[in-house]
Amino acid sequence: MIEPPHTAVILAAGMGSRLRDTFSELPKGFVEIGDETLIRRSLRLLADRGIQETWIVAGHLGHAYHALAEELPGIRVVDNPAYSETGSMASLAIALEHVQQDFLLLESDLFYEERALDVLLEGESPDVLLVSGPTAATDEVWVEAKKGFLHGMSKDINDLDEVSGELVGIVRVSRALAEDWAAAYARFLKATGHGRMAYETEGLVEIAQNRPVEVRVIPDLLWGEVDYEHHYLRVRDEIAPLCGV
Repeated sequence: MIEPPHTAVILAAGMGSRLRDTFSELPKGFVEIGDETLIRRSLRLLADRGIQETWIVAGHLGHAYHALAEELPGIRVVDNPAYSETGSMASLAIALEHVQQDFLLLESDLFYEERALDVLLEGESPDVLLVSGPTAATDEVWVEAKKGFLHGMSKDINDLDEVSGELVGIVRVSRALAEDWAAAYARFLKATGHGRMAYETEGLVEIAQNRPVEVRVIPDLLWGEVDYEHHYLRVRDEIAPLCGV
């Protein structure tokens, strides 16, 4: 039986430029829904499920995450100093320098039902990508699975032969998958000379061609990413109340 992860990694280095008019002084993880910020809610839900250590990769307004780590136990913060000129894979690569075990990977700007984590943690698959049904929230990333395993991913639905669902932004990651991810990024850096690689649509899709990554779909999952003001309003007014918030 595979033991579930006790470590998490949260990617939180993004500049949040599309929310700057609404939340100018806060990184996206500090947007409040109800009486709790997105990052505190994720940390609480993770701790409730046995996550003992969480690594946060900070960048834009990163001092807020460092202050949070001083307040809460088990939180470690590392910085992506080149956050303004690199992609999400650069931040993940920084975390992979510190994390040597299986982990859950999350984005910092997510609000989601608790069962999202429960479904991801159950079962024997070491590498699992969480996918929902269509949300109509805009700015979706679509996922294509073949025989239940990741095959493709794109923001353009026409790039895929078929659509299995929508990327949520939470992944269960084995150490072996993490090593493949780091190697894929190293190849990308060598080939391009820059770090503007997306961890999911580029990095994970490349790995999945040779390593099986299960796609686990929750068709009716309640969740939202807070990238724009209308995303925030959707989560606050439509999704959170259905989750009892």
